[in-house]
Amino acid sequence: MLLHLGLCLLVLAPQGASSATIPARPAVAAQPAPAVSSQGATSMFGEPVVVHGRRITDDEIQRFLCASVGGRDFDTIKFSILVDEELQKLAQQGASAEQLGRYEVSDADLDARLARERDDFLLRYPTLDFAVEVGRSELSLELFRERLRQTMRFDRVFRPENPLEWPEITKAIIAEQLGETWFDDERVSYASRVRRLFDTEQNILIGQGYRALLEKLAAIDPRDTTTLVAAIDEPDAVNALAVLKAAGKGEIPADDPIAVDAVRSTILVALNTWAIVQSDHDEIAAALPPAAADAPKDAAAALARARSVMAIVNGQPIMMDTIWSRIAPFCTSDLVDEAKRFLAEVALLEHEFAAKGTLLTPAQFREWWPSTSKQGKPSYSEYLSQHEMLSSQVLGFPSLPAFATYIRVQESYKRVIAADLARDELLAPTLPVINQIAGASRLSVDVLFVSAFDFPNNRWKASGFPEARERALAIKSDLDKGAEWRPTLELYSEFWDPPMPESGNKPMQNFYFKGTFGDQPQTRNQLQGYIGDSDYRSFLFGTAVTDQIFFEQKMGSIDGPWRGPKGYYMARITGKTPPTRPLDLSEPKHREIVEYYYLKNSMAARALALLREGITSGAVKGLTPPPGLAD
Repeated sequence: MLLHLGLCLLVLAPQGASSATIPARPAVAAQPAPAVSSQGATSMFGEPVVVHGRRITDDEIQRFLCASVGGRDFDTIKFSILVDEELQKLAQQGASAEQLGRYEVSDADLDARLARERDDFLLRYPTLDFAVEVGRSELSLELFRERLRQTMRFDRVFRPENPLEWPEITKAIIAEQLGETWFDDERVSYASRVRRLFDTEQNILIGQGYRALLEKLAAIDPRDTTTLVAAIDEPDAVNALAVLKAAGKGEIPADDPIAVDAVRSTILVALNTWAIVQSDHDEIAAALPPAAADAPKDAAAALARARSVMAIVNGQPIMMDTIWSRIAPFCTSDLVDEAKRFLAEVALLEHEFAAKGTLLTPAQFREWWPSTSKQGKPSYSEYLSQHEMLSSQVLGFPSLPAFATYIRVQESYKRVIAADLARDELLAPTLPVINQIAGASRLSVDVLFVSAFDFPNNRWKASGFPEARERALAIKSDLDKGAEWRPTLELYSEFWDPPMPESGNKPMQNFYFKGTFGDQPQTRNQLQGYIGDSDYRSFLFGTAVTDQIFFEQKMGSIDGPWRGPKGYYMARITGKTPPTRPLDLSEPKHREIVEYYYLKNSMAARALALLREGITSGAVKGLTPPPGLAD
């Protein structure tokens, strides 16, 4: 779901799929980060990172992790605020405490819903551990439980079971976004599901005097939806449903999950668009209530106060400690390392661009970026939300704030190299590679993966990368001595595919098949998704395993091992098809594509060069150079 408000149906995704908000982890051993706070000379995140004399504070690292690892928790709290606002409106309109209490979710309600989720999951995947799989997508069963409670509460307020009880705001959103007929279709679905419930529980209903109602419903042709909807809306049917609920038998059969998700996501997107969210330090500082009378009033003091606030939603602050208290145990050292590297590389680029006079401040970026939209005049928040799928699923960024920071720095760099982007002689050498990406060149390739991560149990292996490297080198030695490729891959490759569900819809794609990928040729972007590389990782760590295979490895060869996101990779290439639509710099749209790739790759190279130079010169302290592919 777009805004990650809870998880109502568990979906298993392979380890390289980009459905999560957290990208693949870099190659380091993972231990929980300490859950203590410090802003002094030491850091709660290990050795402090200093860039050109400026400390990357614990608050900055914490904020990065709260936005990435804690992204779902932030959304949960944000939409809880919006639910509370809707309930306040109902109270102002005269709703009683008893009426408002119906929207809350009791522990018993939550336990029953969680039990159904568990039973449904185990029916589909009887060989898997429910808690492990929840942790794979939701960090922990406890956090999933809280998010599920908020999802149920949200549905009770904005999407009750009976569409006739939907609030006007929901009806307006659905009519505008999904069409006028959607509401009528929802009423038909609801009536059909209530009739199924009545059929299932007819013994109770007959005992309570509802035989005539059952006979009336049985006489209605299933195709006559108008008559069915009218019958379910009548007081007799409403009372019968109330009798079943009082007896604990009133659970209406579930609606089509695709339709449910469509409605919920549409409402969430609309509410997110309307919400006033301040998330940058300067915005938060300006929006916070006045400080105490005896507190300092200068800008530095305001920014210091703003550090403790994650964001302000419709005037209500969400404290960073609230998010951190939930996610601290799951912020392993590899994720902390990512945060440090990203913040350090951004700081290095900002330092350079400030000296050149091209650096965009957050306030300038918020003003400029929405103006580039080709669809209307969105606000900054609207425009940022529109990039969620691109940022997470395509480019692999861990959060929208991180993506926005990257785009802000990228635009600053674009202004530095504006003259270079106009020179064909600089862009032309990049065409052979860019053509293969944009032109959908395909590679017939098998990848043997030696993992440092225990995918079935969703945790890093104790010996991690050193042991994986040793095993990978031994396997490569056997291959060099003449061992057959396919049997070796079948025996040693550790790509993990979850079992197929035993009931319900069966996924038909994104399976590894031990690294043969179903013997289907792969585009560069498809292979990148399987391996777990991304634009975000390339920005942090440089050359990717995917690009080494796709652009550098020789045809017919077996090469590697290379160190990648979660272990070591070896590949065999048996064929390659050329791009289907080569780019032409004289075509404006083609040139835009080439300029984008040149800009992205050039900035990543510059960031890594600054990092390595800074570590060597001492301008950067507290970081080590990124590991190489052969390490």
